[in-house]
Amino acid sequence: MWSFEPWRGALQARRRRAYGPPKGGPYAIRQCRAVRHRARPSPCRGAPWRGPRAAVVLSALLLLSACTLQRTQYELKNQPLSCDDANRLAYRTIEAMRFKVSEFQPGAPGQRGMIKASRAASGSDDERRVTITIDCTPTGADLDISEEGKWLEQLEIERAFHHAYVNIVSMNKSRAELDRQIAAGTAPASQQRRDLVVIVEPRRGPAAKLDFAFDLAAAGVLPVRLVITNLTPRSYTLDPAEIRLTRTDRERIAALAPGEAAARVAAIAAQPAPTASPETIASALAAKEFTATVIPAGAEREGFLYFPLADYTGARLLMTDEETGEAEGVRVEF
Repeated sequence: MWSFEPWRGALQARRRRAYGPPKGGPYAIRQCRAVRHRARPSPCRGAPWRGPRAAVVLSALLLLSACTLQRTQYELKNQPLSCDDANRLAYRTIEAMRFKVSEFQPGAPGQRGMIKASRAASGSDDERRVTITIDCTPTGADLDISEEGKWLEQLEIERAFHHAYVNIVSMNKSRAELDRQIAAGTAPASQQRRDLVVIVEPRRGPAAKLDFAFDLAAAGVLPVRLVITNLTPRSYTLDPAEIRLTRTDRERIAALAPGEAAARVAAIAAQPAPTASPETIASALAAKEFTATVIPAGAEREGFLYFPLADYTGARLLMTDEETGEAEGVRVEF
């Protein structure tokens, strides 16, 4: 009886020399013999990657590509802003999203700005922490936000920040246009004002860095921005030294003199090494101090007053009609 075993052994030896040892044991050897005369690839040469595993990988790649395209539409790159405007808009946007700022380093040309903020997560005791970066460029500014602990889930916070930012920019533009019309007397009758507009705005915590290079909060100093716009046909006078803030215990507090506020800041700045002299700090604070005593008709005056750091509920100032001498108290609630 004839035997073909030598031929089989020779064929297997040739295949091993050409393709290496078969994979999968005897079953794979039998498969190799069965398909050696077929055109389709042999299991010994490695079958194409197909099946459920390939489908999962392909789905993941498509999902990643879709997320990348979605994230691109929420990027805030090369915004037509100055460095100062970029800092203010980023800060105001994250506050509008009800996050509390814990750290703030203003952006500057060649220096990346950074805001760290947090708030309680909805429906849980966890805390959401975000970081905003501000990069000033020769043509504008780049703003970016990320949320801690969410490597593949940044789309939600990016979308929310983008929408809040766009809304604030739109509101600022509308408000500026309305203010221009009111000053020119061309605003709609229902919105035209003919009175004194008084804004008293404390710059609490890290927000003081929007206007000052010194850490006023650490020195126990609260800068308060004061803006008075006279939309009446009459001229008014005031004495900045008589302006008071009302503490939560109802005690009225007077402002610090720039020299006194500067001494407090200098004492903190000197630890561990002095960064500026008291004279330099006093000069910087005095340059932004509210010193106006007369607000002519149609004029606007603004500046800062410096108060001891505390919890305040409002401010009170006295405006006097220059022509009649009639005094009018103005109360502003915080």
